[in-house]
Amino acid sequence: MPRIELRVPYQEKNHAKRLGARWDAQARVWFVPEDLDPTRFQRWWPPVPEPNVRGPAYFLAASASRCWRCSVRSRVHGFILPAGHETLFDDDESDDWTWELAEEPSILCYVDWLAPAVAQRVAALTPHYRIGHSRLTGSQYWMNHCDHCGAEFDDHETFCEPGQGFLAFTREDAQRVELQHVAEAFAASCGSYSIGVTLFDEMRRT
Repeated sequence: MPRIELRVPYQEKNHAKRLGARWDAQARVWFVPEDLDPTRFQRWWPPVPEPNVRGPAYFLAASASRCWRCSVRSRVHGFILPAGHETLFDDDESDDWTWELAEEPSILCYVDWLAPAVAQRVAALTPHYRIGHSRLTGSQYWMNHCDHCGAEFDDHETFCEPGQGFLAFTREDAQRVELQHVAEAFAASCGSYSIGVTLFDEMRRT
């Protein structure tokens, strides 16, 4: 279960502290300790983002990336949606948002919200892909953490850099990506997604 971070106004910080909220000085945010009932802090919960991608099924993807801090290769995870998923599209002509069917698979990055069932499945798979705070972007999202030293991996390097994580330009690169098919509904809010996934058919199904 990802930790719940709170939006506590400065003038209410003492109230939140008395209830048991804790302060993360590095991320500069109040959060709910795991052993406390989060509903007592409901007044400070952040708003739930609206999903902008959804589909009837998805792939949990796994690969490896070299850690920028300790230089050891670490397991990394992400989501790939098969063709047939939908993305929320801003239709300029009608000035409205509509769901558009995707004819190619997509890989997601900068995921800031997951449907609860998807989040629970990820938490059962690995403790190293979880909500974190990015100093680079100044935001929080689901990010990979090094298996060895705990360093946070920025999504750009994991998903957009050749030879790292999930961007495959050779069959050998693609074969390092493992895909676990999950035949369950998927919904998320993400900052970016691809149109097509290079060498998707060469990636290994597990």
